[in-house]
Amino acid sequence: MLPPRFPQATQDEQHREPGRMSIYGLLSSDNSRTKISTSSKAPVRQHPSSLAARGSKYKIKIRQQPVAARSCGFGERDRRVIDPPPILQMIIEDPNASHKDISTLIRYPYAVIHCTIWSEDGTEDCSAMPEEYRSTRRLMGTTVSSPFVGQDENNEEGCFFCFPDLSCRTPGTFRLKFALVVLDPVAGNGMKTPLAATVMSEAFKVYNAKDFPGMQASTALTKRLKEQGCLISIKKGNERISSTHARDSGDEEDDDDEEEATSGRQRAAKRARRA
Repeated sequence: MLPPRFPQATQDEQHREPGRMSIYGLLSSDNSRTKISTSSKAPVRQHPSSLAARGSKYKIKIRQQPVAARSCGFGERDRRVIDPPPILQMIIEDPNASHKDISTLIRYPYAVIHCTIWSEDGTEDCSAMPEEYRSTRRLMGTTVSSPFVGQDENNEEGCFFCFPDLSCRTPGTFRLKFALVVLDPVAGNGMKTPLAATVMSEAFKVYNAKDFPGMQASTALTKRLKEQGCLISIKKGNERISSTHARDSGDEEDDDDEEEATSGRQRAAKRARRA
C-alpha cells in the first residue's frame, strides 16, 4: 500500500512575501506582541527623536508662578482661573548635546506635564475633598498640558507648558505640584512610564469672592507666547487699589457688560409700561 501523498507547496507559498505574518505568531499565548513584531520584517515606525528623548535627563522650571485665585465653590458657572496662569519650561540636561540636538529633543511631541494641588508646606496632596464632597476634586479645569515650542520674552527658544484653565474650589493657601512624563508611543498596554522630573510651585492664596484682590495684567512672557499661537488668554488686569477706590481701566470689559445689562433692563421696563 502506497504511503499517503501530501500536497506540495506551491511556488507562491515557497516565495511568500517577507512582510506576511506566520500563523504561529497569532496563536502564541505568551509574548504575542514580541513574536508578532519579530515575525514581520517591517520595522515599527518611531519618532526620530523617540529613543534619545526617553533616554535624556530633564528638568522643569516654573517660569511663571501662581499668585492668587478666587474660590469657585462647587458649581461650574462662576469659575475663575488661577492668576497668573502657571507656565513651565522643559530643560534638557545634557552637557554633551549640541544646540541642534537640544532643538530636536524639545520638539518631542509625547512629553506631558500633569498638575496636582498640595498643602502650603508641600507635604500633603489636597486633591481629594471632604467626605461629603468626595465625588469632586479640589483642583478643577485642565490639569494636563502638552508642549509648545516658541520664543520667550527674550527671544530665546524653549519648550513651554501652560496651565491657563486651573481653578480651586475652596479658599486657603496651597502649592501646585507639576510632574513631567515622557511617553513612548509604541509602548504596550499596561506598561508604566516613570516620572522624568517634578517641581513644586511657590505658595499661592485662594480667596473668597469678597476678598479677592482682582486679576493681574498679563506678563510679557504670556503675551509673547500668545503672539506665537499658544492657547492662553491675555488680561488687562483689574487689581483693586483699595476697598473704596474704583477699579482701574483694566475693568472696562466688566463695566461695559454691566452697562449693557442695565440698559437692557430699562428697555424691558419701558415695554412693560407700554403694554
